[in-house]
Amino acid sequence: MTATQTNLNSGKLAAAMRYTLLVSFLFSAQLAMSQDMEYARQVLNQLCSDELAGRGYVEDGDNAAAYYIEQEFKDHELYAWNFNYYQPFIMPVNTFPDKVELSVDGKPLEVGKNFHVEANAPSVRGRFELMYVNKLPQIAPSGRVIDSTANYSGFVVLDDTLISQLPPSIRMALLKGFKKAGAKGIIRLSDTKLTWTVAKQQAPIAQFIVKRDAWISEATTLEVNIKADFDKKHRTQNVLAFVEGSEEPDKFLAITAHYDHLGKMGKDVIFRGANDNASGVTMLLNLAKHYAKPENQPKYSIVFIAFAGEEAGLLGSMHYVQNPMFPLKDIEFLINLDILGTGDEGITVVNGAVHTKEFELLSKINSEREYLVKVKKRGKAAISDHYPFSEAGVPCFYIYTMGGIQAYHDVYDVPETLPLTEFEDIFRLLTDFVATY
Repeated sequence: MTATQTNLNSGKLAAAMRYTLLVSFLFSAQLAMSQDMEYARQVLNQLCSDELAGRGYVEDGDNAAAYYIEQEFKDHELYAWNFNYYQPFIMPVNTFPDKVELSVDGKPLEVGKNFHVEANAPSVRGRFELMYVNKLPQIAPSGRVIDSTANYSGFVVLDDTLISQLPPSIRMALLKGFKKAGAKGIIRLSDTKLTWTVAKQQAPIAQFIVKRDAWISEATTLEVNIKADFDKKHRTQNVLAFVEGSEEPDKFLAITAHYDHLGKMGKDVIFRGANDNASGVTMLLNLAKHYAKPENQPKYSIVFIAFAGEEAGLLGSMHYVQNPMFPLKDIEFLINLDILGTGDEGITVVNGAVHTKEFELLSKINSEREYLVKVKKRGKAAISDHYPFSEAGVPCFYIYTMGGIQAYHDVYDVPETLPLTEFEDIFRLLTDFVATY
């Protein structure tokens, strides 16, 4: 064998070894991501399970969810402040732990699909006559009825559009006025998708949003059986843990997501909240698992905060900002994750138009590595848990996915139909952003 042949064979051998190493690396990376997606589905399914009861305030759902997140932090060996992963606080909340029943002229309507009880409704039970109205009475802000001809009995039936766009204060005054004028409750007929929420108070009378196509035209009687339980001092908690940074352990990046959802409407109907926001918590726990591994130790410390009370008005994040576990000035940057289950049309970055340098970095990474079809910037918006931090001067983004399924605050937001379309690429985008920040 000549020297030339020896060199050629050596070159072929080296190339073969490089190819083998590359294939091995790609296979390992693919296997790791496959395992991460398996873990993601496991977390998503557990957060949406019957056991966690919609992560709301019936059957201790929010506390069961907090315990699950705490155990995941412990399993991944993240640190806690003072050996405690919880930051407790108290909040008021109206709940429906028992029956939620509605029948029109003897025909039972299906809760969650044909109708919703408004989240602030008090208990009401009985058989009532129906009174149809096509305009609202004149009512003062105090609830005093100005229109002397307004005289109601039983349940008032009206078009939802008469009330749905009113400011909350005007709506509350209207309910007081209806009650003073003799109404026992209100039926709002709607042509739009039923969506629910969480209430921190009880209204003077009950309201029901009923799908118009489920209503019996010219019905005359209504049978109602609603048991509401108003908890003035519900005990809940934020759940947080951290990974220590390798170079600047006293400075933090923050990854946040709210774990609470709407819970249950009665004994049988669960609002599982797969996209809102089991998807965000799933990403948070995937990132926590990733950075807890020694080989992935970040430059900065990273704190992971799962907030309670977001659906009731950003209560958990506001409580944290008012009672931080370490100075807020030590947070270099915060990324809030809320609704990450799709991504067919990319992501929107709230505050992207505010923190332009960080947005340009995120957008550049995405363009170079072709992760998502679009990274869209948006200005300030008080729509998720980033907002109290933003108002306190903490630089932050709120990221949510665009496109795909439209289930939101309804009984159809379930894990079985949540595709997690761009979950892997969003994970890569976020870890690349952290690595280059």
